[in-house]
Amino acid sequence: MPSYFHDEVLPVVGAYAAQYRGEPVSSAPLTDDERTLRDLAYGIIAPPVTRQKWLVTLTDLRRSRVVPNNEPPFDIEKYASTIIDTPYRSATARYSRLIDDIRSDSLRIRPFFAAAQRVVEMDTARERSLSAVTRLTPEERETAMARIAENRMLIGWVYRRLGERARGYKYALERLFIKAPAPAGVDAERALRAYEERLAQIPVLNAPALQAANGPIYFKD
Repeated sequence: MPSYFHDEVLPVVGAYAAQYRGEPVSSAPLTDDERTLRDLAYGIIAPPVTRQKWLVTLTDLRRSRVVPNNEPPFDIEKYASTIIDTPYRSATARYSRLIDDIRSDSLRIRPFFAAAQRVVEMDTARERSLSAVTRLTPEERETAMARIAENRMLIGWVYRRLGERARGYKYALERLFIKAPAPAGVDAERALRAYEERLAQIPVLNAPALQAANGPIYFKD
């Protein structure tokens, strides 16, 4: 449902907050692929949570950039504690929760990086075109380059968060198995291996500026 607070107020506050942190902020309109990239990213950076009566969630604050997207990192020990300490009727149910989380993230990888690759290809073309634009103003150049930087920073955040999740799943599985070994542990190990393999299959993107800012970023062919 449209909301003036969410659609108008939060983005303005978020832009000021991001600028204050030294992050790139662009006033350029989002392309369809850039919007898709952001929609997919926030399922990974900040999974949906139960909406409170006051209608603001951590996801809302991250999406609007009121709070930074790279903090806090995925809490590996807290995640493991949630799996192990939450009351369940059986050990198998704990493994089922872990497997569901792993598979949910695994399914997000290819759609996100397919959108990311399209965005980076267009950003590369956008950057190359700047030298040929008639009477390009400094403001126009700054707006274009800020959007490119925004996109690359978001992709870097998502890739790192997927890596954090992989380490968290491995840590949780190891602790769960030594505390409550069950045959379902084999299924969880297979799911985790498939998740790690899917991440590893994303080839390195040839984007020097992106790699310099965020480390190597990978994409699925």
